[in-house]
Amino acid sequence: MARTPILERGLSLKLLGAAFLAMVIFFLWITYAFFTKAFVDYDNVTLTTDTTGVNLPRNADVKLRGMIVGEVREVEPDGDGVKLLLGMNPKLIDSVPKGVTAQLVPKTLFGEKYVALIPPTGGGDGESLQAGDTITKASVPIEVETLLNDLYPLLEAVDPASLSYTLSALSSALEGRGTQLGETLVTLNSYLKKVNPDVPQLVTDVTKLGTVSDGYAAAMPEIGRLLRNTVVTGNTVVAKKAQLAAFFDEGTRLGNTLTAFTTANGDNLVSLAKEGRPVLETIGDYSTTFPCFLKSMSQLIPRLDSAYRGGMLHINVELIKQPTAYEADESARVSKKDLDAASTGPAAASGKDINASNAATPSCLDLNEMNQSRAKQEAISSQDNPFTVPAEVYKLVGVKDDHNGKFGDASEFEQNRPAASSLELQDLVQPSVSGIDSDSERAELNVFLGSTLGLAPESVPDIGSLLVSSMLRGTAVSVR
Repeated sequence: MARTPILERGLSLKLLGAAFLAMVIFFLWITYAFFTKAFVDYDNVTLTTDTTGVNLPRNADVKLRGMIVGEVREVEPDGDGVKLLLGMNPKLIDSVPKGVTAQLVPKTLFGEKYVALIPPTGGGDGESLQAGDTITKASVPIEVETLLNDLYPLLEAVDPASLSYTLSALSSALEGRGTQLGETLVTLNSYLKKVNPDVPQLVTDVTKLGTVSDGYAAAMPEIGRLLRNTVVTGNTVVAKKAQLAAFFDEGTRLGNTLTAFTTANGDNLVSLAKEGRPVLETIGDYSTTFPCFLKSMSQLIPRLDSAYRGGMLHINVELIKQPTAYEADESARVSKKDLDAASTGPAAASGKDINASNAATPSCLDLNEMNQSRAKQEAISSQDNPFTVPAEVYKLVGVKDDHNGKFGDASEFEQNRPAASSLELQDLVQPSVSGIDSDSERAELNVFLGSTLGLAPESVPDIGSLLVSSMLRGTAVSVR
């Protein structure tokens, strides 16, 4: 029995038919896969935007500077916006700056859109876009449909006949004036070329003008009050114009008088200022002592009034232990150099603070003590409790001994004596009676004091003339 060929068997034909259909389906799938680029690797990047507009197909191009660097893989809504999955070419993604922005622009007026990547100004920071990044800055230009929708109500509102009349009138007005219109446009173009470079500055000026305008707007209430007050002031000036005119006339006369005075006495004023400067400097140095000195004088005035009551000097003379006479080299001569050297330090706050640098510095040390009360005065300034001289002063005045207790007891004086010999300012303060009275006046005064004190005239200390002479000049004295 002959064998049936395989291709003629029913089962074989069914298997071949199934294989053929499988191959057709496989080739169709391969074609679809190649068309959809299923075998192409992409680095996915996400783009978020408010809207994509219309005509943005899947697999739309993604371009950078006109070159295709990827395609749109998926478009899906995301809340109030749209999220696009961009498949970037792995070989070109390194050429895309990290800070790019996106625009969804059409290829033609009514054509499909594509995604245009805009590089950042300045080139960015040098980093490139990476897979998994998100582009958040995207914009969609105005749609033609939106433009037509907005334009349609305007076209409906315009009367065709009126529009035709207007266009006809415009055509008639421009007819034969093409050359002039061209020249006008050329001139306008030249103006725009000159103005364009200044547009940024103009924008800046307008912005600043807005800021200034805001400031003026905020200050308008105050400006209004100022203007109202100015009106009141103006009315007052008008009402008082006669007084103002008289004031200006007096001012003119005063100015003329001052001009004449300064013209005649200009040199004298200069000399006065020049010669008054040392005096003012001295007053400035001693200004700290003025309050305590004036307060002491206010306390001394009642005592002086009592002493000079009835126009005569009343003296109660009490004989006390007299100090010894000063030596011949203990005369009151102080050089300015020594005085300045002893005035460099701050004023002493107590007797213990007196030293060679502040011995001549103006101070209220004793006066502040005296100004407290009469009891305080008696405690530090009386026959029983005389002023005590701090040890540092011994070093400056150059006294030779304690002068019978005048500068403390002998032991205290001798204790401070060695320090005095080591200084160069021993003649800083040296008492002297020269220049107070003439020799004949001092001789007469010594006779008076000697008879009062029970001493021979030649034994009366020179300090008597220094203390008493100024009080006795022109004064009658009666001794009790």
